[in-house]
Amino acid sequence: MKPTSAIVIASILGVLIFTNPKIDNYEQYIHQAITQETSHRDGLTQAIGTLFGGVASSFIANSTVRNNYVLFSIYDSDLGNQHLKYVGILGNFFQLAGPKKDQ
Repeated sequence: MKPTSAIVIASILGVLIFTNPKIDNYEQYIHQAITQETSHRDGLTQAIGTLFGGVASSFIANSTVRNNYVLFSIYDSDLGNQHLKYVGILGNFFQLAGPKKDQ
């Protein structure tokens, strides 16, 4: 393996490790998702989403199990009869399982 290839691979691994989101980032993501979802609703729902979005995201984050694989993390949240599953990689979250979003 050439030294430049090793440097490129080490750089990519370093970026993945450095940008692996923490549980606090997941809580912020969930809060933003709740706020965004309620912004498409009527005024009362928007107000409730704004007021209680932080509480709800904290509750979800506290009921979440984070599996840290160093380069990425898997987040599993059980909310009664619903299960949310996200992968966090490169500072972003991608839904693997959970309720379907309306298109």
